[in-house]
Amino acid sequence: MNTRNRSEGWQHAKISGHTNESNITKKINSSKSFREDFEKKLNLNSKIKSATVGGLKEKNVEDIFGGGTKSKTDLKITLKNKEKINLSIKKSSGGQAYLIGVDRFINGFEIQFKKKIPQNIKRSFKLFFAGADDISRIIKNTELNNIEDDKKEEIKKYEKRKNRITWITFKEYDLQLSNTFIEWFKENISNIFLFCFERGLAKNKGEWADFVWYKNQLNENKFDFIFNISKLSEKIDDHSYKKMILPGKTLGGTTIQLPFGFVQWHLGQIQFHHKLDLMRKIL
Repeated sequence: MNTRNRSEGWQHAKISGHTNESNITKKINSSKSFREDFEKKLNLNSKIKSATVGGLKEKNVEDIFGGGTKSKTDLKITLKNKEKINLSIKKSSGGQAYLIGVDRFINGFEIQFKKKIPQNIKRSFKLFFAGADDISRIIKNTELNNIEDDKKEEIKKYEKRKNRITWITFKEYDLQLSNTFIEWFKENISNIFLFCFERGLAKNKGEWADFVWYKNQLNENKFDFIFNISKLSEKIDDHSYKKMILPGKTLGGTTIQLPFGFVQWHLGQIQFHHKLDLMRKIL
């Protein structure tokens, strides 16, 4: 039985993730067959010269605000023709892709993509995730119609505890705004995907990831899939994938389902999740 608490679980995931990255890096550098198979997967026009990994003591890279941030790149490949290729490594088929505060997401998104987020969308983020000054009043005054009393009470308790509203309350409070919020996700899903997998808050393109590699070198599973992040971002912009962007159904809607996973509240922040099965469907 796994007896780790949440904090211990995060620490274990962090350490085992870096161990996985180090094991993959060593394998690329030491095993000719592993390296050649990897070169074929990437369809490279040059042989690999070396592979490096940040590890647990990885230094922050410069962010777009003038501070520091974690790079989305876990593995850096240098080819013999001097070309550089960056990879993000996922050791599990699902989990956190990106965790970020509401204001940092809003400001970071605007800077990274040179695109202004409308005020009503900024308010929507603060209502659904965190930060709206009037959230307590909205929770108290918004009636949830056509819902059983025990379910209604459960939702209200959850909202008060998390200091945010669920989707069912959002719709009752302002139906037009809730619809506009979902439409914003649909219109910006390609950039949202790039934000989560390619760049985050990193300023320099040399720190952005080119590929995401689902690979576990800890003997925990056997999947081995590499995705070109740029190509995925183009594919995900198709109408057939935008249709997948819907509010979740649990407890009145605590998540927004996305073509590559979902996004939810986590400790007052925005937490994007990835799912390998969904990533595979896109390509």
